[in-house]
Parts: sequence; C-alpha cells; structure tokens
Amino acid sequence: RGREALAAEAHRASTSRASREQAINQMPLASLKEPLRSRIQKIVVKPTLYRRLPIEVIPCDPQLYLFLVRYPEVVINMWQLMGVTKAAIKRTGAYAYDAQDGAGTVSQVELVFGTRDQHLFLAEGYYDGPLLPRRITGRCVLLLTSAYSKDKGQRSFISNRLDVFVQLDKIGIEIVAKTVHPLMGRTVDTNFAESARFVSQVSRVAESNGPGVQRLVSRLKDVAPEVRTQFAQITSGVNQRAALQQFVAPENDASQRLSDLNSAPSREHAVDRE
Repeated sequence: RGREALAAEAHRASTSRASREQAINQMPLASLKEPLRSRIQKIVVKPTLYRRLPIEVIPCDPQLYLFLVRYPEVVINMWQLMGVTKAAIKRTGAYAYDAQDGAGTVSQVELVFGTRDQHLFLAEGYYDGPLLPRRITGRCVLLLTSAYSKDKGQRSFISNRLDVFVQLDKIGIEIVAKTVHPLMGRTVDTNFAESARFVSQVSRVAESNGPGVQRLVSRLKDVAPEVRTQFAQITSGVNQRAALQQFVAPENDASQRLSDLNSAPSREHAVDRE
C-alpha cells in the first residue's frame, strides 16, 4: 500500500515546500557560471508561484524525444500546419528562442543546461491579455527531469516531470491567489500532458509511416534548414529501428520456443523405469 500511495502521489500536481526544495536540490546549479547561477537562485528560492506537474509517462524513442525537447519550434511548426495553435517560436541562438503563446504571453527562453536526464530552462517576459487588468512582467525557471525504461518487448518509455518556478513583478497577492495561481495550474498541467502525448504520437508515426513523416518534414518552413535535416535523419532512424525490432522479435520468439523445447524433459527420461 505504501508503494501505491507513493505512485499515486507522483501522478498528482504538488505545490508543497518539500517538492520545491527537492527540485532545487536536484538542479545542476553547481554546473552554471555566474551571473546565471545567481539569477536562477533568486527565482527558485523565492518564487511567486511554484508547481510540480503530474508525471507523464509516454512510449517514445529517446533520441527523438531529446531532439524535440531541445528544438520545440519543430513541434510548434507541426501544430501550425495542423491549425491547432496560435503559438510561435523564433530561434535566436543555439540554445535560445523567442516564444509567444498567442494568448498574451511573450517570453525569451534559454536552455541553460541540458543532459539526457535533465533540462533547465530560464525564461523572461510578460503577460498582456484579457485575464489581468495590466501587463505583468516576470521570470520563470523550468526543470524537466526525464527517466528511461523498456518493457519486456524492448519498447522505450520515458517518464517526464516538470517543476515550474515563476517570479512575478509588482502584482498583488490577491490577484495571484484568485486569478494567476489556479489559472496557471490548470493551463500548465494540460499543456504539459498534451505536449507529451503529441511527442509520443510523433514517435509512433515515425515508426510506422516513415515516408509520411519525411513528407511532413519538407513542409516545416518555420524551422531552420539544418534543424529540419536533423529531424529528417532522426525520424528515419526511428523508422529503421522499429522495422529491425519487428524483424528481430519473431526470431527471438522462435529462439525462445526452441530453447524451451530443448530444455523440456524427453519422454525417455520422463518414464519411470522401475
């Protein structure tokens, strides 16, 4: 029952001090140089809002997953082609981009640290929309923690956990309590879950329909050519690995059956010869 309770807790959002302190302790702050480290510390130690989102577990190719985390403009451009978003991203550097959600939030985002298991983002910007009476400026730190596993069929799964620290300027506590906090919770949880599921869907389509994905790649006009080329190469690799896995799986199954047959007692040894 204890493990079940812990598992249930992991799949619920948290705004607790314990979760916040755990996230801060897990941050790679020692790997950051000044003044960047101090900027992030000022935000995470005293945020206006903090939220640990529910863990999302998705089936996905790890290489494709890392690519889409580091190049979100590819996801946004696909959504634009599908007509399901007003958001836009413009790459401004190797690890930086300008982003707007189409609903009033505009920010400059930088990936300040990235490994296979952790990505740390720093964003600064403002919200100027109908939900609040005036423009609000602020900063945000995002810590994405990832874990990788495989099932018995060697299918890859990725667990995603996102910790969000927001520091707002010149905003009354009543506005935070009544408007910003509940809105942020619902919106961020939903966006994170939908983004994770979409990344998983891209991986699944790349496995099953390589030519279709390559046609899609050619339509990504708001993505730098070198990024588009890399995306094409990675999705092609996903398709090839999936095809190889399908070929190997029946062989493994046949080998296991043959092994079971060889290890089974023969009739001669199974008979009592007294």
